[in-house]
Amino acid sequence: MEWLKRMASIARLTDETAASEEAVRIEKNWNGNLLQTTVTNISGEPLSIKEVVLFAGEWPYSPDTPFYGEGYQMLTQYAGTLESPYSIGEYGADWDFFRLPRTGGERGLWTTYNLLELFPEGAGSVLMGFASCWRFSGEFRFCSDYVEAVMDTEGLLLGPGECWELESFLAASGTDRDALYEELAATIQASHPTPRYKEIPTGWCSFYCLRPLTANMLYENARALAERVPQLGRIQIDAGYEGENGDVLITKAAFGADDMKTVCDTIREAGAEPAGYFSPFIVGRNSEVFKLHPDWLVRDEAGNPNAEVGANPDWFMLDGSHPEVQRYLKNIARVMHDEWGVRYIKLDFLSYGALPGGRRYNPELTRVEAYRLGVKAIVEGVGNDCFILGCNAAFWPSLGLFHGNRVTNDTFRTWKVVDGNAQELFGRNWQNNALWINDPDVLVMEKLDLINDDNGQWDYATLTEDEFEYHKAFIVASGGMILSGDPLTTMPEERMRMLKKLLPPIGVAARFDDRSHTIGRIDLGDRLLLCLFNREEEEKELAVSLEGKYRVFDFWTDEELGVFAGMLPLKLRPHYARVLVLRPVEHGTTNSLMEVNYEPA
Repeated sequence: MEWLKRMASIARLTDETAASEEAVRIEKNWNGNLLQTTVTNISGEPLSIKEVVLFAGEWPYSPDTPFYGEGYQMLTQYAGTLESPYSIGEYGADWDFFRLPRTGGERGLWTTYNLLELFPEGAGSVLMGFASCWRFSGEFRFCSDYVEAVMDTEGLLLGPGECWELESFLAASGTDRDALYEELAATIQASHPTPRYKEIPTGWCSFYCLRPLTANMLYENARALAERVPQLGRIQIDAGYEGENGDVLITKAAFGADDMKTVCDTIREAGAEPAGYFSPFIVGRNSEVFKLHPDWLVRDEAGNPNAEVGANPDWFMLDGSHPEVQRYLKNIARVMHDEWGVRYIKLDFLSYGALPGGRRYNPELTRVEAYRLGVKAIVEGVGNDCFILGCNAAFWPSLGLFHGNRVTNDTFRTWKVVDGNAQELFGRNWQNNALWINDPDVLVMEKLDLINDDNGQWDYATLTEDEFEYHKAFIVASGGMILSGDPLTTMPEERMRMLKKLLPPIGVAARFDDRSHTIGRIDLGDRLLLCLFNREEEEKELAVSLEGKYRVFDFWTDEELGVFAGMLPLKLRPHYARVLVLRPVEHGTTNSLMEVNYEPA
């Protein structure tokens, strides 16, 4: 990584000029693979610093070098090559759905956020990532022959003699990708210890089968859960109960219940645990919060509520830097915990608390600091016995804040979304039990056509049976949370049996043999799980290498496939996946069905 250490560093001011070395001193100190950087104003005047470029220069790699990069938030990830990048998943780039400014775009640069991994030919992997996010967010901007690693300092004033310590940065290379990510995770944990919970939560989520949502539908599924699959535990009340975005404690008339305490009590009486839900940082134009507390919102330069970024021009951003906002969020969490009795809360659209731009109540705080204050207020409101699940979160700004985190797009019963979600998940498998418990979103096994609450159009289910198998397999490969998204009242017994196969969660994510994400392995000590995927349009023949001899079973049906040693040959149909259980066979054990021995040449 010497090429990186030789690159230049500069501080860019808000007028787009570079600060001179006589005005700003940037000191970089390496300790092994970890970099700590300080920026000091050595001039006699305050300086408004837009960003600090830690490294800038030419790539030592060819333009066709593949890469993987993180997005700023849940919905975005990137891949391709240095000369031809693309977005993974349904929602495009960060500057598409959430309309973030495309920094570097005017110079023809692509941007990834906080993490960038390269795959130079014959050289294993090169992993670069910011290893903390207390105050600033990091970016990598690049094209085929140029790269810069940037710390976004948001135009803050750096006073004369004042010094900033920037976020830590890790750069490492090697042939063992898993080891590189373990090093990054451990370095992140040193700054942001991962909150731990007593279990990996499971449950049932209303969003993927109840449209529109009513209280009676929740009660029906709570009774079905208690009778048919009590080990699932929770009823995740999702979006659709609240009157307006921002009015979290007010139910809409069509929901069929006047208050959520009654709903939660009734769910408990039915034999299930209620789980809460709200979007803490979104304020709708028609909400009471918008009407009564416009001063709680992030403002634009003219002093109006800022909607220049975000997914919806009628959604505004609650300002986590405002003390009254912090008290408001803490009170919502307290009501859910103390009065409704919930011990699990899903926080949705969290990115709205950390979007760039606008003016906040406290101008000395960055968007990362404001966001973290808002989330911490919620955590303080529920105490230590409540599971917090992040969703649609800004990833690095959320480090160390909650127990679980959604790592894929919403589930739709179409191949395009299922395949995209799998690719999103596989790139983030390393985060499971390292940064948080991964939530791969719900398991669905039923063909359901649903009304889309946003546009009133139908979301049609077009998955084939093989594609459902693919979806089920990547839920297993996640090693994370298990949430059902099908109606429990009508689920056929055979599918209910498959759901129970996933309970309790295994807690270990698959590690893949290579970047094709075809062969994933989960080592559970007494057994090995193989998660085998074919996302292609043609049948695929696999030769899965084995270290030793195993008795092989189908995960879902328990069918025994035989004993295999050295190699497991298998064919996968297009858009299909299998999960196999491999149990070690003692030397000399035979199998009445079949036995295959393979000796590598």
